[in-house]
Amino acid sequence: MGYDFELENRTSVVHPASDGCGNAGPNIVALSIDGVRTEVSLTPGRLEGEFILEVDGRSERVFAATDGDNHFIHLRGRTLQVAAINALERAQQAAAPTGGDEALRAPMPGVVVGVSVEEGAEVETGQLLLTIESMKLQTAIVAPFHGRVAEISLEAGANFEQDTVLVRLEAIETTTHEHGNDSTEEKSP
Repeated sequence: MGYDFELENRTSVVHPASDGCGNAGPNIVALSIDGVRTEVSLTPGRLEGEFILEVDGRSERVFAATDGDNHFIHLRGRTLQVAAINALERAQQAAAPTGGDEALRAPMPGVVVGVSVEEGAEVETGQLLLTIESMKLQTAIVAPFHGRVAEISLEAGANFEQDTVLVRLEAIETTTHEHGNDSTEEKSP
């Protein structure tokens, strides 16, 4: 499992590193920035907030401070803000429509793991429509409102890019029946 961070308006991913057998040093991580993967080690220094960052055999002295999901890294005279991203929340927000007839779009590139509904099906708010996987994180795409599935754009196993339309929903107006006016109500002779 990886962790997403935003560094200078670029999304970066940090994964625990391994030697292929699931074994890794306690301080080794695989850092991926713009798709380039590098293994780095981070060991505590002597001072509070000090760390020694080793990248490609070079050591750098860095200082780090944390405030909630924001991390401030002081490196080579610069202070960088690194914000932790909750990938699930980001995916759900990106997939959430604003109301009415809506296209649910892919929050990031990935693959469709499963399709749980058929075109034409009536769905309730919160009902599972699709399961997608991006960067080894599975995300449930659910109906944001009561509606009908107008289109399922992809089938299970299909790859997609960010912002691809996954599902189109049509809003269905719900009507309530007053007691005694329901056509399915049994009437006595």
